Amino acid sequence: MKRLLLILVQVGILAACVYYALNYLDFSRVLATLSGVPVWKVVAVLLFQAFLCWFGSAFRLYSLCRREAPFGTVLLAQSLAQFLNMLLPAKLGEAAKMALLARALDGGLARVTEVVFWERFSDLNALLLLALLSGALLGSSTLAAPLALVVAGVWGAVFILKFWGGFVEGLLLRLPWPRLAGYLVGVARALRERLSPGFTLGLVILTLPLWLGEVLVHGYMLGGVFGLDLTLVQIIAVSVVGMAGLSAPATPGSVGVYEAALVAALVAFGQGREESLAAALLMHGVMLLPMLVSGCWAMLRIGVKAALRLGQAGPG
Repeated sequence: MKRLLLILVQVGILAACVYYALNYLDFSRVLATLSGVPVWKVVAVLLFQAFLCWFGSAFRLYSLCRREAPFGTVLLAQSLAQFLNMLLPAKLGEAAKMALLARALDGGLARVTEVVFWERFSDLNALLLLALLSGALLGSSTLAAPLALVVAGVWGAVFILKFWGGFVEGLLLRLPWPRLAGYLVGVARALRERLSPGFTLGLVILTLPLWLGEVLVHGYMLGGVFGLDLTLVQIIAVSVVGMAGLSAPATPGSVGVYEAALVAALVAFGQGREESLAAALLMHGVMLLPMLVSGCWAMLRIGVKAALRLGQAGPG
């Protein structure tokens, strides 16, 4: 029943996006804008995006695993996770990633959970940093406030584990479910042991280039390919809105959601609706295509049924 409801919600979101596009936009102008795009520039953006998708994110995960897992295994896990997250609800790709990494790392599920936590949390911090930067330069950081509260709350919990970890572990061990208590204690201990100034700096060094690379991709696509007149500050703001829309698992691949977010941001900065939609459609394709290619490779390596079982069962 829940799955059916989710499908109905996704179909409703897509239908609303299509209805708006068909009734309020001139598609002949959208197609004309797309037809005038230099192909070689799009290919250049696509190759750079593929590098970020395939090797940049995989190298960060490889480093978080302390290089204990083979890089090929990490790349396979990352590719499968990106692909499943794009197609399936509830970020099931993360469960598949954890299942594959658990086979290659010592420490069990708690260790793998700690690795994936830092990976995802570093992305959240990078998104917040860009949102605050664009907000400060534009004169308003209101939209970043909810995200800042979430990030601050998580950091507060992490520091509690760091400085009062023994007390927290004692509370967790009082839980009436020994297996769950053991898992949570293992995660808490792994987080506490890893957190240090050196680790935090290293994670920043690994994460910021990925997000700045995505800003560069958006900036070159919007300005260099489509010729939209945007300042650097506006490019950062549009990139933040677009990447936030891409992260929302409301529809498969965030189809419709990403386009709506990017068009809204571009129109707010004085760009034409049709030109903004053309840019959003092509930008979205450039971002999804590398994940589709590497995801198909991962599915062929693992097998479709086995990959879906990993996403449903998680680490065992």
